[in-house]
Amino acid sequence: MAVVPKMASLSLGEESGSSASSERELLRRAGLRQEQAVRELYRLHVGRVHRTVVRVLGRTDPDVEDVVQQVFMAALDGAEGFDGRSSVGSWLLGIATRRALDEARRRWRRGRWSSVTALVGLGRPSSRPDHHVGARDEALEALSVLSPDQRAVFVLHEVEGYTLAEIREMTGTGISTLHARLFAARKKLDQASHAAEAS
Repeated sequence: MAVVPKMASLSLGEESGSSASSERELLRRAGLRQEQAVRELYRLHVGRVHRTVVRVLGRTDPDVEDVVQQVFMAALDGAEGFDGRSSVGSWLLGIATRRALDEARRRWRRGRWSSVTALVGLGRPSSRPDHHVGARDEALEALSVLSPDQRAVFVLHEVEGYTLAEIREMTGTGISTLHARLFAARKKLDQASHAAEAS
Protein backbone atom coordinates (compact mmCIF):
# COMPACT_ATOMS: atom_id res chain seq x y z
CA MET A 1 0.00 0.00 0.00
CA ALA A 2 1.34 3.43 -0.93
CA VAL A 3 1.80 5.83 1.94
CA VAL A 4 1.13 9.52 1.50
CA PRO A 5 4.52 11.22 1.84
CA LYS A 6 5.04 13.49 4.84
CA MET A 7 5.00 17.14 3.88
CA ALA A 8 8.57 18.32 3.65
CA SER A 9 7.80 21.82 2.43
CA LEU A 10 4.84 24.01 1.67
CA SER A 11 4.90 23.96 -2.10
CA LEU A 12 2.20 26.03 -3.71
CA GLY A 13 0.49 22.88 -4.98
CA GLU A 14 -1.87 24.76 -7.23
CA GLU A 15 -3.91 22.74 -9.69
CA SER A 16 -2.20 22.38 -13.02
CA GLY A 17 -3.87 23.20 -16.31
CA SER A 18 -4.72 19.54 -16.80
CA SER A 19 -8.21 18.70 -17.96
CA ALA A 20 -10.91 17.46 -15.62
CA SER A 21 -10.74 13.99 -17.14
CA SER A 22 -7.01 13.66 -16.49
CA GLU A 23 -7.59 14.88 -12.92
CA ARG A 24 -10.25 12.20 -12.45
CA GLU A 25 -7.91 9.61 -13.94
CA LEU A 26 -5.12 10.67 -11.58
CA LEU A 27 -7.50 10.37 -8.63
CA ARG A 28 -8.68 6.94 -9.83
CA ARG A 29 -5.09 5.67 -10.06
CA ALA A 30 -4.23 7.18 -6.69
CA GLY A 31 -7.28 5.43 -5.23
CA LEU A 32 -5.79 2.17 -6.53
CA ARG A 33 -2.68 3.08 -4.48
CA GLN A 34 -0.41 3.52 -7.49
CA GLU A 35 2.50 5.23 -5.78
CA GLN A 36 3.36 7.65 -8.59
CA ALA A 37 -0.27 8.79 -8.82
CA VAL A 38 -0.49 9.20 -5.03
CA ARG A 39 2.64 11.36 -5.05
CA GLU A 40 1.40 13.46 -7.98
CA LEU A 41 -2.03 14.02 -6.41
CA TYR A 42 -0.34 15.07 -3.19
CA ARG A 43 2.14 17.36 -4.98
CA LEU A 44 -0.60 19.10 -6.96
CA HIS A 45 -2.94 19.77 -4.06
CA VAL A 46 -1.01 19.78 -0.77
CA GLY A 47 -0.49 23.55 -0.75
CA ARG A 48 -4.17 24.45 -1.01
CA VAL A 49 -5.21 21.66 1.36
CA HIS A 50 -2.62 22.80 3.91
CA ARG A 51 -3.74 26.45 3.66
CA THR A 52 -7.37 25.44 4.14
CA VAL A 53 -6.57 23.40 7.24
CA VAL A 54 -4.37 26.19 8.65
CA ARG A 55 -7.10 28.76 8.16
CA VAL A 56 -9.59 26.64 10.05
CA LEU A 57 -7.29 25.39 12.85
CA GLY A 58 -4.75 28.22 13.04
CA ARG A 59 -1.15 28.43 11.87
CA THR A 60 0.39 27.29 15.15
CA ASP A 61 -1.87 24.29 15.65
CA PRO A 62 0.35 21.25 16.21
CA ASP A 63 -2.00 18.87 14.41
CA VAL A 64 -2.23 20.67 11.06
CA GLU A 65 0.04 18.18 9.28
CA ASP A 66 -1.84 15.23 10.75
CA VAL A 67 -5.15 16.63 9.50
CA VAL A 68 -3.60 17.21 6.05
CA GLN A 69 -2.49 13.58 6.01
CA GLN A 70 -6.00 12.48 7.06
CA VAL A 71 -7.44 14.47 4.15
CA PHE A 72 -5.31 12.64 1.60
CA MET A 73 -5.96 9.24 3.18
CA ALA A 74 -9.71 9.96 3.11
CA ALA A 75 -9.40 11.02 -0.54
CA LEU A 76 -7.60 7.79 -1.44
CA ASP A 77 -10.21 5.75 0.40
CA GLY A 78 -13.06 7.68 -1.21
CA ALA A 79 -11.63 8.05 -4.72
CA GLU A 80 -13.98 5.43 -6.14
CA GLY A 81 -16.97 7.46 -4.95
CA PHE A 82 -15.84 10.72 -6.58
CA ASP A 83 -18.72 11.71 -8.86
CA GLY A 84 -17.08 14.56 -10.77
CA ARG A 85 -19.66 17.23 -9.83
CA SER A 86 -16.73 19.46 -8.86
CA SER A 87 -13.04 19.54 -9.66
CA VAL A 88 -10.76 17.16 -7.78
CA GLY A 89 -9.21 20.21 -6.09
CA SER A 90 -12.57 21.47 -4.82
CA TRP A 91 -13.47 17.97 -3.68
CA LEU A 92 -10.21 17.74 -1.71
CA LEU A 93 -10.83 21.17 -0.16
CA GLY A 94 -14.26 19.96 0.90
CA ILE A 95 -12.68 17.01 2.66
CA ALA A 96 -10.06 19.32 4.18
CA THR A 97 -12.71 21.72 5.44
CA ARG A 98 -14.78 18.95 7.02
CA ARG A 99 -11.76 17.26 8.65
CA ALA A 100 -10.40 20.55 9.98
CA LEU A 101 -13.85 21.57 11.24
CA ASP A 102 -14.21 18.27 13.06
CA GLU A 103 -10.89 18.89 14.79
CA ALA A 104 -11.70 22.56 15.48
CA ARG A 105 -15.10 21.68 16.95
CA ARG A 106 -13.47 19.13 19.25
CA ARG A 107 -10.94 21.71 20.40
CA TRP A 108 -13.54 24.43 20.73
CA ARG A 109 -15.68 22.25 22.98
CA ARG A 110 -12.61 21.47 25.07
CA GLY A 111 -11.74 25.20 25.19
CA ARG A 112 -15.22 26.15 26.34
CA TRP A 113 -14.92 23.60 29.15
CA SER A 114 -11.53 25.07 30.14
CA SER A 115 -13.08 28.55 30.29
CA VAL A 116 -15.88 27.32 32.52
CA THR A 117 -13.48 25.55 34.87
CA ALA A 118 -11.30 28.67 35.08
CA LEU A 119 -14.33 30.80 35.96
CA VAL A 120 -15.28 28.55 38.85
CA GLY A 121 -11.72 28.27 40.10
CA LEU A 122 -10.94 24.74 38.89
CA GLY A 123 -8.29 25.80 36.41
CA ARG A 124 -6.49 28.82 35.12
CA PRO A 125 -6.95 30.59 31.81
CA SER A 126 -4.23 30.12 29.24
CA SER A 127 -1.92 33.06 28.60
CA ARG A 128 -2.76 35.40 25.75
CA PRO A 129 -0.53 35.47 22.68
CA ASP A 130 1.48 38.58 21.87
CA HIS A 131 -0.71 40.74 19.63
CA HIS A 132 2.22 42.51 17.97
CA VAL A 133 3.90 39.68 16.07
CA GLY A 134 2.63 40.69 12.66
CA ALA A 135 -0.47 41.29 10.61
CA ARG A 136 -0.95 37.62 9.77
CA ASP A 137 -0.88 36.56 13.41
CA GLU A 138 -3.26 39.38 14.27
CA ALA A 139 -5.67 38.23 11.56
CA LEU A 140 -5.56 34.65 12.85
CA GLU A 141 -6.11 35.93 16.37
CA ALA A 142 -9.10 37.94 15.19
CA LEU A 143 -10.58 34.82 13.61
CA SER A 144 -10.32 33.00 16.93
CA VAL A 145 -13.44 34.82 18.18
CA LEU A 146 -15.46 32.85 15.64
CA SER A 147 -16.90 29.40 16.16
CA PRO A 148 -15.31 26.76 13.90
CA ASP A 149 -18.33 26.79 11.56
CA GLN A 150 -18.31 30.60 11.27
CA ARG A 151 -14.55 30.66 10.79
CA ALA A 152 -14.69 28.10 7.98
CA VAL A 153 -17.37 29.88 5.95
CA PHE A 154 -15.75 33.28 6.52
CA VAL A 155 -12.30 32.10 5.39
CA LEU A 156 -13.60 30.12 2.42
CA HIS A 157 -15.79 33.02 1.23
CA GLU A 158 -13.89 36.17 2.21
CA VAL A 159 -10.29 34.96 1.99
CA GLU A 160 -10.30 32.12 -0.53
CA GLY A 161 -13.01 33.68 -2.69
CA TYR A 162 -15.35 30.68 -3.00
CA THR A 163 -19.02 31.30 -3.66
CA LEU A 164 -21.58 30.08 -1.16
CA ALA A 165 -22.67 27.46 -3.70
CA GLU A 166 -19.11 26.12 -3.87
CA ILE A 167 -18.86 26.15 -0.07
CA ARG A 168 -22.15 24.24 0.08
CA GLU A 169 -20.58 21.53 -2.11
CA MET A 170 -17.45 21.43 0.06
CA THR A 171 -19.18 21.29 3.42
CA GLY A 172 -22.59 19.77 2.71
CA THR A 173 -24.20 22.73 4.51
CA GLY A 174 -27.28 24.53 3.14
CA ILE A 175 -27.00 27.99 1.59
CA SER A 176 -29.26 29.64 4.19
CA THR A 177 -27.15 28.22 7.02
CA LEU A 178 -23.98 29.43 5.30
CA HIS A 179 -25.51 32.93 4.91
CA ALA A 180 -26.39 32.99 8.60
CA ARG A 181 -22.90 31.85 9.64
CA LEU A 182 -21.23 34.41 7.37
CA PHE A 183 -23.45 37.19 8.74
CA ALA A 184 -22.72 36.12 12.33
CA ALA A 185 -18.98 35.94 11.61
CA ARG A 186 -18.91 39.45 10.14
CA LYS A 187 -20.89 40.79 13.10
CA LYS A 188 -18.55 39.14 15.65
CA LEU A 189 -15.47 40.43 13.86
CA ASP A 190 -16.93 43.96 13.75
CA GLN A 191 -17.71 43.82 17.48
CA ALA A 192 -14.20 42.52 18.26
CA SER A 193 -12.68 45.27 16.13
CA HIS A 194 -14.69 48.00 17.89
CA ALA A 195 -13.80 46.56 21.30
CA ALA A 196 -10.10 46.55 20.39
CA GLU A 197 -10.28 50.17 19.19
CA ALA A 198 -12.01 51.23 22.41
CA SER A 199 -9.34 49.67 24.64
